[in-house]
Amino acid sequence: MTDERIAPHIGASPALRDRFLNALDANDYAALRVLCVDLRNCSDRVPTSVCISLGLPRGSTYATAAMSIVAS
Repeated sequence: MTDERIAPHIGASPALRDRFLNALDANDYAALRVLCVDLRNCSDRVPTSVCISLGLPRGSTYATAAMSIVAS
């Protein structure tokens, strides 16, 4: 047994994730910035197509995607 701490899984609702994906598809950056606040701790993985479009490594989380949008 190790003493490694594993971060808890913090997921977002499917509805919230869908709104994020729809806003991303529509290039609705006003909506994206609002949604990113709610997704900043989400450990669910975004689809590979989102990773590619945002220039993120495959398997990135919604939190990583949200941070990259806010930073741009």
